[in-house]
Amino acid sequence: MKRNWRGVLAFLPLPILFGLLLFHPSAGDRAEPTAQASPAPADETPAAVKALIEAMKDTDAEVRKNAAVSLGRIGKDAKQAVPALAEALKDSDTDVRGASALALGRIGKPAASATEALAEVLKDKDKDVRGAAALALSRIGKEARAALPALKNLLKDDKKQVQLYARCALVVLDEEAGPHIKAIAEGLGESEVEVRGTAAYVLGELGPLAREAVPAMVDALKKDKDADVRRAVARALGEMGTAAKGAVSGLAAALKDEDTGVQVAAAMSLAEIGPDAKEAVAALTSALKSKEVEVRGAAAHALGEIGPGAKSAIEALTQLLKDEDADVRKTAVLSIGKIQGND
Repeated sequence: MKRNWRGVLAFLPLPILFGLLLFHPSAGDRAEPTAQASPAPADETPAAVKALIEAMKDTDAEVRKNAAVSLGRIGKDAKQAVPALAEALKDSDTDVRGASALALGRIGKPAASATEALAEVLKDKDKDVRGAAALALSRIGKEARAALPALKNLLKDDKKQVQLYARCALVVLDEEAGPHIKAIAEGLGESEVEVRGTAAYVLGELGPLAREAVPAMVDALKKDKDADVRRAVARALGEMGTAAKGAVSGLAAALKDEDTGVQVAAAMSLAEIGPDAKEAVAALTSALKSKEVEVRGAAAHALGEIGPGAKSAIEALTQLLKDEDADVRKTAVLSIGKIQGND
């Protein structure tokens, strides 16, 4: 199917883009510049990577796109493919250009040599390719600072989603973060659902760097009329980890959302916050009685990640050992040990 790489850049579910966008570099990864990796000798290139590099030359655009997707899935271990992917940014096929940009972002810092090529793609005629290039630069990190002028120009883009990805990159590349975080958070209040969804995804991409946006995110989690956006906001709060501890009460309330996906995302984000989510123990314990197996499992997992602070949930977790679903029972067993154990 054509254009399926565009799902994240256009709308939700945001973390699904051939698996490439499941990777969120941590703030630590982005903050520590490293020396640019030297290309490995050809005989050190994994055989699979060699084959995929060759596939980037295929006469069929779908094959070239899928080769880029696979190189992105391999990630840093595909660093020898950076020159081929950079060259593919000039491909006549829009999907090949977009997938190649995202693959370079998934490779991360070792793709720093592609900065100039990615900066050029910020002028691409296709909005999704422009967004993909900005996202890739944000994932390469501080070694992509040469792209700053081009990223600043992108703030004038006629598509708000593209502006949001540009702001994401500018935050990571050591621009003054405050105004950009504020502008991204304001995107949660836009009338277009696609823009709100993109804003939520970008805030999750930034993780703890976007902690200032937590109040706006909690408000969106409560009030947005679109379940996909609420789900994206809940996931984004989880990407922030303990930096989102101010959202615990909002996430606890979201466990009663009318959408099962939002409930699951809220529980998993509380798990990422961990012991600082103790305030949500009562709500998570109630969620163990949900008719939805995914919600019961996620709630049990979250209680285990909260640890000893969730001891009041032991009895309910013990009852869950009789659950009809084996995965739920396994999760309950593990969580009881994490809560009751002495580790």
